[in-house]
Amino acid sequence: MKIATWNLQRLDKRKDAQILDKLAEVSADICVLTETKLSIQLANYTCLSTNILPAHFDGIKYKNGECRVSILTHYKVIAQHTTFDSNTTVCVDLETPYGELTVYGSIIGVFGNKQPRFNQDLEGHISDFKNLFPNKQICFLGDFNTTFSGRAWPSTLARNTLNNTFKTYALTNATEQIFDTVEHIVLSSNLIENKQVKTSLWNTDKELSDHLGICIDF
Repeated sequence: MKIATWNLQRLDKRKDAQILDKLAEVSADICVLTETKLSIQLANYTCLSTNILPAHFDGIKYKNGECRVSILTHYKVIAQHTTFDSNTTVCVDLETPYGELTVYGSIIGVFGNKQPRFNQDLEGHISDFKNLFPNKQICFLGDFNTTFSGRAWPSTLARNTLNNTFKTYALTNATEQIFDTVEHIVLSSNLIENKQVKTSLWNTDKELSDHLGICIDF
């Protein structure tokens, strides 16, 4: 199974065609895109996204068709769940070769580390997890605005809060060792137990957006 995530920086670099080519090359079974728009879709994928944003929202001027998070997948969608913020988080159940998988794609802190929004978003996520994660196989991924190696950003408290949450639901952060990245892929530990997990990165030169693209394969 290949799982990927990438923040597209609201397509500010105007390189949509190159981005689509790269996503097709990666060919992930599940891909969560953040700071994206509905036109970024791939053939033979189902796309489920957060709300299309109005022209003026949260003090930001958005272009037509922008959305904060989308899930692209080859797998059959079984159900979609209500989340605490339909503008910033999207959650679905997928039918996969490893059984039913709950995929939660999101941005934590839509304004980066700015408070109080970051903490409000984090609290909203944790509230969703209490409702959606128990007794499920989980894939939680996207832009967490949090590092898990290198300097603690936005804070040691945020890092510890998320790590403790992962322990609560028996999750493993498969990308925690990637230095200074805020994009992450977190999975139920039993899903990758005794499996070799390969990690690949792209956009390391930041030519297509200001974030790394990350993929795991197991």
